[in-house]
Amino acid sequence: MTDLAPSAIQGDTLPSPAGGMPLHFVFPQLLSSVGAAGLPRYWTPARDWVLAATVKQEAMWGSAIARTATKFAAHGYTVSDSDDSTRRVAAGQALLKRANGGEGWVIFAQKLLQDLLTTDNGVFIRIRRANDRTERVRAKAAGDNESFVEVTSSSPGGKITGLYHLDSLRCDRTGNLAYPVRYRPVNGAVQLLRWDQVLMYADQPSPRAELFGVGRCAASRAYPTIAKLAAMEQMVYEFLTGGGANKLAFLRGLNDRTLQDIIKAGQADAQMKGFLYYMGTILAAVPSDTDLTLTEVRLKELADGFSPKDERDNAYLIYANAIGVPVQDIQPLSGQGLGTGTQTVILEEAAQGIGLAAFLKWWEQTVSDRVLPATTELQFIDDHDVRDQKARAEVGKIRAETRAAQMASGEISPAMARQLAVDADDLPREFLATDATPGGQLSDDEKPLGEQASQNAAAQLLLASEPTQPPAQQPTVGMKDAAGHTGVM
Repeated sequence: MTDLAPSAIQGDTLPSPAGGMPLHFVFPQLLSSVGAAGLPRYWTPARDWVLAATVKQEAMWGSAIARTATKFAAHGYTVSDSDDSTRRVAAGQALLKRANGGEGWVIFAQKLLQDLLTTDNGVFIRIRRANDRTERVRAKAAGDNESFVEVTSSSPGGKITGLYHLDSLRCDRTGNLAYPVRYRPVNGAVQLLRWDQVLMYADQPSPRAELFGVGRCAASRAYPTIAKLAAMEQMVYEFLTGGGANKLAFLRGLNDRTLQDIIKAGQADAQMKGFLYYMGTILAAVPSDTDLTLTEVRLKELADGFSPKDERDNAYLIYANAIGVPVQDIQPLSGQGLGTGTQTVILEEAAQGIGLAAFLKWWEQTVSDRVLPATTELQFIDDHDVRDQKARAEVGKIRAETRAAQMASGEISPAMARQLAVDADDLPREFLATDATPGGQLSDDEKPLGEQASQNAAAQLLLASEPTQPPAQQPTVGMKDAAGHTGVM
């Protein structure tokens, strides 16, 4: 066992005042205000625990997170290679399809989105390489107590064999460029992760140096509304079910014994000190010789003109803006107009550059640059977007017209046109007996092909089918052809 190398690890932990909380936790607490509705100060680890639990606190918010996460996981994607290498394309596709130790892209993606939307700390992804070698080293010594961490040694250029989601609540940002993350697994020693062994992303990262890139997630932005709506729904529930005391009622002219006998059959709660709790009302009998009178003291009630429906509709707007999706993605349409098609298009297009769109762009660029080979690229596609399908169909029509013009001019043969159509995904690959240009790209639901030479027998056949001259031009009515015919009978 060796001491932790100061040249590599020094600075991964900031000095702590009197052995207390690290300075990068202390400064934000001193400078920030108390969180809304009981939310811990920004940023503390306790804050993310509260934010992550919001999906259980308020049903509408939990459903919005679930819909957004599943929609992201259902996104199609394409892995393409500029050199048309089927081997690299298949390897890139396999990394995503077998993410999280074989759980697959869908589960992996849903975990990422939940961390992104409900923790300020953000998303953390572990990169595994073929030559990883883990060892335990001593991080520091204090008296008789020793602390150990696990450090994985590997070449930054080693082959990547897997991507794994890391629990954001167990990841600490160190602020060290060489070792930016300290991960605390459920079992085993703390793991210190090098820059090339982890991908990290936070929504709206803070510009404050002491926070090391901690962001402000959707749950953080929407928390006042989440807390308000949760309280409203709890109050409505108690009114409907009789849970919780809503008012205090004093009955003059009736003794407590008589009152208890009257409602004993339907009373299920225990009495205390002469007070009786029944269906949301605390009843107290005051013995008196006067006529029976009732005096009520309201403990809680909804304000006059308060509309729960208006509050829910407003919450949907706030949730949609916080997440960065069109409101129609998370709000049911029952009981309201569908709106015009143009309105839906405008709302959809307006949401393209906010919230979740930034994470999609980061994911595409980061995976393409840091995970896949230099010539291989990842691109997301929305299989459920009808407008996108229409646009692709129109582009395919233009390509078909271009190929028809090329055949008419003698530039390419029909066999070449068919090959080009298959390469552009305008025709199924099964329409070719032998593919002359294998590789190129694979979508998430396609099977990889074996590596083939760029110049194969099929390509030779295509070249042999190349026309030597343009097809003969058909004569038009009234014009003489080479034989002197006018084309008119």
